[in-house]
Amino acid sequence: MAIFVMLNNFFHDFAVALLFACLLIMTFIYRGARRDPATNGLDFAHHLYRRLKKVIIASWVVIIGGGIVRTLAYEEYEWIEAAGRGQIAALVIKHILLVSFVVGGTILQLRLRKIFAEHRA
Repeated sequence: MAIFVMLNNFFHDFAVALLFACLLIMTFIYRGARRDPATNGLDFAHHLYRRLKKVIIASWVVIIGGGIVRTLAYEEYEWIEAAGRGQIAALVIKHILLVSFVVGGTILQLRLRKIFAEHRA
């Protein structure tokens, strides 16, 4: 069971990093699309956007599924006694930061969808 939890934690962290990287790339695509929406590069950006959207959805599936397992196994496999209750505050801060990134990235994704819909029309 410990190996399963360890692998789950690895893939959960990897999915978070992948989601963050995709949202960062979406930010660059959005800035480029807003700056010059009439260029031919917008077609490539749209293609990249569609591909990244699939990676983002897959990342979310792993994050949610792995997060459930991680939460259930946290105390037994990750709790560091020396850190005590300070871990809870650190986890809260970490999740607030990550949620803010994800909300910002989701807003960008919706704005990009609108830009690409207007470009296709």
